[in-house]
Amino acid sequence: MVAAGSIPPALHAQTQKRDVITRAEIMAPAQEGRDLIQIIRSLRPHFFSGPRGVRSMVNGPPAPVQLYVNDSHRSGLDELKNIKPEEVEEIRYLEPSRAQDLYGITHSGGAILVTLRGK
Repeated sequence: MVAAGSIPPALHAQTQKRDVITRAEIMAPAQEGRDLIQIIRSLRPHFFSGPRGVRSMVNGPPAPVQLYVNDSHRSGLDELKNIKPEEVEEIRYLEPSRAQDLYGITHSGGAILVTLRGK
């Protein structure tokens, strides 16, 4: 059995970053020429997958992932195409339960929060 305090620091940092994309990752040479949607899909595809769990005909289709740019709600994820990667400081994903806690029941699909530089 492994004690909670014995997790290697590098592994601990990696698990903390599961729901965050940093500026360094966005600006990496491997991402050059890609739009923000392509960058997110390549680095953290789970941001777009929505909630996991049992789905049924009673529950209906899963709710879409919501988008916020500098704390301003946007109409859809397609707006990511209009944001230049070099303008982004950080992209954060909120799991559905956290998104609902912050923004209400309409966010049952989770949320992507984009923070622009200098804002």
